[in-house]
Amino acid sequence: MPARISWYKKGSILLFEVSDPLSLGEFETAGEEVWALAAEVREPVDMIIDYRKAAEFPRGVLPIVRDAHFSLPTLGRVALVGREPMVEMMFATLTRKTYRPDPTVHSEVDDAAETLEQMAADDKDC
Repeated sequence: MPARISWYKKGSILLFEVSDPLSLGEFETAGEEVWALAAEVREPVDMIIDYRKAAEFPRGVLPIVRDAHFSLPTLGRVALVGREPMVEMMFATLTRKTYRPDPTVHSEVDDAAETLEQMAADDKDC
């Protein structure tokens, strides 16, 4: 499946993996899955978006991601896995519009998870 949501770390970090070919419908379905998984817990959840296997995003994806994924009230921080300036800009725009910190950018999922866990630990220490 080109858009897949799962727990990276149950209860705290969601993993959203995308690959080609993508459709808008798959992004909408993934948004529903984000809400369903996040409903399992009361605490805020962070999300890793791994787009290394996606060369293109379908036209019109930004409003769907904003309304389906980023409107989740318990969504905390976002980490991106991949290196594409346009995608980084798109997600930075979304996080700012939804009053979340800018996404961190990583080359590996495990590195992204470690960063999110460290940020969560730092927040608890404050």
